[in-house]
Amino acid sequence: MKICVFGASGYVGASVYQRLKDIPDATVAGTYLNEPALFDDLYKLDVNEPESFSNFYKSEKPDVVVWAVMSGPNEHKLTDQGLMHLLTHLTPQTKLVYISSDFVFSNGDGPYSEEDPLHNLPDDHSFSNYTNGKVKAERLIDREFSNYVILRAGPIYGENAVGKLDERTDRLSYHLRSTKPIEFRDDLIRTFVHIEDLTNVIEEMAFNDVKGVYHVGSASQQSFYQFMKATAREMGYDETLVIKESEEEAVDTEIPKNTTLNTEKIKEVTDQKFR
Repeated sequence: MKICVFGASGYVGASVYQRLKDIPDATVAGTYLNEPALFDDLYKLDVNEPESFSNFYKSEKPDVVVWAVMSGPNEHKLTDQGLMHLLTHLTPQTKLVYISSDFVFSNGDGPYSEEDPLHNLPDDHSFSNYTNGKVKAERLIDREFSNYVILRAGPIYGENAVGKLDERTDRLSYHLRSTKPIEFRDDLIRTFVHIEDLTNVIEEMAFNDVKGVYHVGSASQQSFYQFMKATAREMGYDETLVIKESEEEAVDTEIPKNTTLNTEKIKEVTDQKFR
């Protein structure tokens, strides 16, 4: 089986790429954009550039595509260009595994099931490019394609397969090593997922016949403050240095309060035990 991981130098993509490379029956190609590449055998590619994308895809002809490209504030452009280029090349026989986000539920009234309606943010909102890009991507995939799995994830944490920590935990560790207090919001409730658990699910989805939309992560719901306080304790730091951040916000920067995900459905198709 031939698998292509787009975004194989990123936090999630690198973990997936490394895992799949260790599977004897898989031939794995991966792309990166920004130097330096994490792996020597990655292909440098701007997925938003149509000719380069087409040349790469036609040369690889993958059986499975893992879309792990993440572009934050440029997510809308990534959907309009890069993802559209991909969708025009996919055949019905090619399986797409797309990593989405809990931010598609930007109303913030969770917990949400897979069947709940998605929500856009106003165009002038500071998170609109990311949120609306993900919403548009999911709708495009569902409309244009059938052989896909969309995995919605909340905050992803932990050390990935190449030893890289997520930015939030890395920042926590830096502050606490220096015995400096650090603030996290207590009113933002999320479903957290460990990078290894997410990687395991992506690996399973690449090789099985499962299709559709699934939420990944723990069955528990925690605020950022609660989660990071527990993380500090587990890492052996002084958890009292984790303090509550102010909850004051401007309207155009207001963060969705509760984007927790109901993760019961994923248990029907995988044996993964989420920590």
